[in-house]
Amino acid sequence: MRTERLNKDFPGVRSFYIIGDIAIITPKRVNVDYKLVAQKIMQNHPKIKAVYLKKRVKGELRTNELEFLAGEKTTATIYKENGLSFYVDISKVYVNPSLSGDRLRNVELINDGSIILDAFTGYGAIALNIAHKKKVYVVAGDINIEGLYMLKESLRLNKIKGIVDIIQFDAKSLPFRDKCFQITFGDNPTMIVNFKEELCRVSQNVVFYYLCESEAKARNDLGEANWIKINDYSKNLFIFKGLVRC
Repeated sequence: MRTERLNKDFPGVRSFYIIGDIAIITPKRVNVDYKLVAQKIMQNHPKIKAVYLKKRVKGELRTNELEFLAGEKTTATIYKENGLSFYVDISKVYVNPSLSGDRLRNVELINDGSIILDAFTGYGAIALNIAHKKKVYVVAGDINIEGLYMLKESLRLNKIKGIVDIIQFDAKSLPFRDKCFQITFGDNPTMIVNFKEELCRVSQNVVFYYLCESEAKARNDLGEANWIKINDYSKNLFIFKGLVRC
């Protein structure tokens, strides 16, 4: 969840995220004592066990580079979203609570009985939101084995059985036949162009997430779609989402 703004007490510091019992600050300025900010957060939110400063998302596994600020040095927690409980380790998978509403809206794109691929599942956010709401079969895959173990634990926590298969793969070479999925979700915004051809090979339709500067750029690189801006990444970069027919 996104919390109250802090710039009244700390000019230049905006909001922060709470994931389970962990708070994460995204820095906007360098000349801020973020340890003091962390102490203020813990005073206002006694249930928070740890506060971290997020430096960047790095590598093909899209993991957070974190700096510990206050509390206990724990990175594992239970995060709740849309009536689901997720076991996550924020040092090993990327967790973005601001997209919880978008993940719920994905359900509207899917018909009961469909076969769905979540091609960059991470800890399973998209896959579980779909499986929780729709009568479908979901294949959830990723190259990050740590995230897949978290997804397995989250399936147990939510008592979801038999409708989600977990597979480790590199999405550059998917182990599936042509056009076997009605819809595939490609949530890898910084690298998705590299996977377009392979995702379209196995899919009738792909929901692409793309980090770029404009709808025109998304359309040119990934295809015709109703491209919607779902998140502001920086002043000139945004995450766009579009359903492309392959």
